[in-house]
Amino acid sequence: MAAWTKGGDILTCELATIPLRQYTADVRRDEESERPFSGGGFPGRSFFDLFLKRRPQLRRVRPVGIESARADASTPEAVSRFFAVFRFLCRDFNITRSAQVWNTDESMMNAQAFMETTPMTVVAGKGTTNPEFVFPSVQSGAEAASLVATVCADGTRLPLHVIVAGGGGRLPYAVKDNGNGKTRRVPLEAYLDEGAEVHRRDKPGFDGDLWDVYASYAARGLAGKCPGQWKVLLMDGCKVHASVIGLRMLKASKVVVLMFPSHLSHILQALDSASFLKTKAYARAHIRGLLPTLPRNSRFNLVHVMGMIKAGAFQGLSSVNIVNGFKKTGTWPICPSEIDVGRLLLGKGSKNSVRKVDLKLLATRLGPEARRDMRQPIVTFGSVSSRRLALEATAPAVLKAFAAQDAESARKRAAKDKLQAARDAKAAAAIAAEARLVAEAAVRRGSPEFQARKRSLRERAERPRAAAGDVHPYTPDPGAVVELEARRKRQR
Repeated sequence: MAAWTKGGDILTCELATIPLRQYTADVRRDEESERPFSGGGFPGRSFFDLFLKRRPQLRRVRPVGIESARADASTPEAVSRFFAVFRFLCRDFNITRSAQVWNTDESMMNAQAFMETTPMTVVAGKGTTNPEFVFPSVQSGAEAASLVATVCADGTRLPLHVIVAGGGGRLPYAVKDNGNGKTRRVPLEAYLDEGAEVHRRDKPGFDGDLWDVYASYAARGLAGKCPGQWKVLLMDGCKVHASVIGLRMLKASKVVVLMFPSHLSHILQALDSASFLKTKAYARAHIRGLLPTLPRNSRFNLVHVMGMIKAGAFQGLSSVNIVNGFKKTGTWPICPSEIDVGRLLLGKGSKNSVRKVDLKLLATRLGPEARRDMRQPIVTFGSVSSRRLALEATAPAVLKAFAAQDAESARKRAAKDKLQAARDAKAAAAIAAEARLVAEAAVRRGSPEFQARKRSLRERAERPRAAAGDVHPYTPDPGAVVELEARRKRQR
């Protein structure tokens, strides 16, 4: 008591008893609060398990990171405008059945990354500390492939469309050993489902020309679905999709294209909701089972990539997953209430966090504005903007804007090519002039007149040197100043 009161600013024992009693009570409360936890005062796994059992409204979830642009674009107004435009589109083109609603998207199947994430828990000896397994070497071009899927709200889909790395364009093949010393070429399509197509490109993924090829492929496939009726194809507003040729081929097959607002495909795209996630999960499981069967010093090639894609698509792009993807995103049946409003308001300030939003009612209120903008493109910085706007890409005004954008891009490309050609021609002329001067100098040096003058100059220099006799080597005198001729600066 005396030592404690001496350290504090308390002069009497009567005043010391009050804070001492409070201090003792605080210590006791701290001990009682730490009793359910470990020695460090942090809750353990058993505490969380019991806590979640007592509160069934809570559950463990794994957060997924998204870009800041997607987080900023995810607003209730943008989502409501899309559903308003979608309703108007279905009304205008008499789209009443699930067989008329389609969605297309591409996803990168990175085999190299799948192999690196395949390790799982194994049973080993007691002294084993760091078990390791060996990755097979990956053949050039087999690191990744782009999977393009086109699915319908009734659970069906078109055959797969795959883009692999490399050159050669259409009909890439694999070399197969027949076992008798001979080999044969097998198209990669043979390792996929019937009707699938495989293309090559330097980098897996679409470019302008390859997208036109795929649009023609999709138009042929969708032409036989619901003959005589319009279909709607939902896809993102990527620049490569704004191809007038591809959109006109789709429109000729009675397919109307509706582009999502920018940076909202993670909320509205049916394929991103479940199908592609499960496709990659099953592809990873397929590689996990494939790795132990590969012979030592073998290579992971395109045949293995095709098998991985086929196994993943068979499970991930099943009818159940496709239908559930459309339901979760509210794209069919059209139901804006399926979208989590809290997901759209989280992290957007205190005012938005307390908002009570009914997406169905908001879509009705924003209907006139959305109908006005769905066929009137807005050009921003030389390109058609889809920021917070859903566009009917096959509308005449939108096609005209895309054509003007392509013409402007072609003009700029032609001007750039012309400037580069002028630069190349100027550089070639300079090189030719330099070569001509060098050749002329060589000719002059080899002429008899030049050789005769050269000999006369040497003889003239030899006569004074012979008359002067031997000259002692130069020895510098201490204290002497040597003046050097100033160097001329070289012109840059």
